[in-house]
Amino acid sequence: MPIEIRFDIFSLLILLGVFQGFFIGYFLLRRISRGVKRNIYLGLFVLSLSLTILEILLNYTGLIARVIWLDNFSEPLNFALAPLFYLYIFYGLSPEKKSKVWPHFVIFGLYLLYSLLYQLQPAGFKLNSYLSCYHPDLFPGDYHALFDPDPFLIRRYIYELTLLHFLFYQVLAVRRLYLEYKKRGFKFRLFGKDELSHYRNFELHFVVVILIIVWVKLRFGRDIGDYFIASYAAFLLYLTSFSIVSRSSFFTEAGAEVVVKYQKSSLAGPQKDEIQEKLEALMRDERYFANNLASLSDLANRVGETPHRVSQVINEKYGMNFFNWLASYRIEEAKQILSGTDRKKYKIEELAEMVGYNSKATFNKAFKNQTGQTPSEFRDSIS
Repeated sequence: MPIEIRFDIFSLLILLGVFQGFFIGYFLLRRISRGVKRNIYLGLFVLSLSLTILEILLNYTGLIARVIWLDNFSEPLNFALAPLFYLYIFYGLSPEKKSKVWPHFVIFGLYLLYSLLYQLQPAGFKLNSYLSCYHPDLFPGDYHALFDPDPFLIRRYIYELTLLHFLFYQVLAVRRLYLEYKKRGFKFRLFGKDELSHYRNFELHFVVVILIIVWVKLRFGRDIGDYFIASYAAFLLYLTSFSIVSRSSFFTEAGAEVVVKYQKSSLAGPQKDEIQEKLEALMRDERYFANNLASLSDLANRVGETPHRVSQVINEKYGMNFFNWLASYRIEEAKQILSGTDRKKYKIEELAEMVGYNSKATFNKAFKNQTGQTPSEFRDSIS
């Protein structure tokens, strides 16, 4: 008896989500976008999610029976999604930081190898495995396995292990975000709009995915309820696409984003000028930028204002965020030293520390972003 192909509103929603995911992933992983680390991990996350819900779509519609060799092809990605999600958050919040990436994908690599025990099974075994779950009335009851596809019972508990993996990285991401909120002097809230709300919202959606997985497995037990998970994942891909487009400067004039962000602010023009004068005096007289523990909240305390007001003045008066504004002072100071008579007196590591950086790598990157040269190249060009 042939398997009837099913196509309904869920199929359409998931199918469009798959195409949307491939489209977003392509643009995020282009050479021009890969220069920003967070784009790499978001792009890989989106592609992994798209492949995962593509397999769910094939199972839900019954099309997997026509390409049965693809059965469970995306299952190892269960252990890639959470690390990619976390690394996107990590590098989005701290683009200058460095972290070893490969340990996050050890479990993914090990399970990828383990899944070969299933992938090397004959097509008849895979078809019967699919029928036993989605069409038990057609299941002949004979698996024809060449060897045990799950000797350590890992596949049997794949959803429980996936949930534990998701929860572990969710805890890491929430902790990272909370510390960043604290560092910037913002109040961590579940809702509201601020500079970090995009990453907070992304985490909230990941929590919803976890809750849906729990509900589906408690409600249906088998894989037949996975289309609910895939539907929400497709919705998440739509939101990601909308977020990327809405944050693009293509649709706004320069400075329009800042105007919208602070349009409800009660800060008047004279007050902005006063805060600006305090900021410049602090930088000029006390060389605050050279403090390697400089932060928005500490800066606000120094000038007797709230972090939000100081952030608004920096955005509106200088057209940049706090970190880029701070870097502009540091790099300008470094350029003055590298142009002076003592330019060969200091090592690059010493110079980095003098202007407020904790590492040579971070200093080199910031210097090159602003000047197009490394500190060494700049010093040589002066010579």
